Amino acid sequence: MNTDKLVGDLLHAHGLRKTQIRVEIIQQFMESDFGLRASEIINSLKANHDRVTVYRALNSFEENGIIHKASEDANGVKYALCGNECSSDHHEDTHAHFVCDECQNTFCLDDVKIPQPKVSDELTVNQVTFTINGICKECKA
Repeated sequence: MNTDKLVGDLLHAHGLRKTQIRVEIIQQFMESDFGLRASEIINSLKANHDRVTVYRALNSFEENGIIHKASEDANGVKYALCGNECSSDHHEDTHAHFVCDECQNTFCLDDVKIPQPKVSDELTVNQVTFTINGICKECKA
């Protein structure tokens, strides 16, 4: 199955229209093994798109369970594709992320689950993040 069909199916499954900018952005995520910043996406787009349009698309993808925030640092947020279990109603981003100290790439560790902390009934947990820093296999080589 070609990526254009996969992207179209993904957008349709999440109730979003298929537009050129959305297709290009999702294809970038599908072709990447690590999280992407908005600035990296903007610099890699084939057509010249307005920055605001890119940020709106990313926001829409996050709200609809297509991408999630994988990590954040002084240079901004990195996003990664969600798994099939995510939807606009419920994100299942309960895995850890690995950030390489050398290349700064962020990788989803789908097999490393984040335990849900037990907190007082007086508190409401909105998000739990778990980031592991180290050296990736490419930088180690």
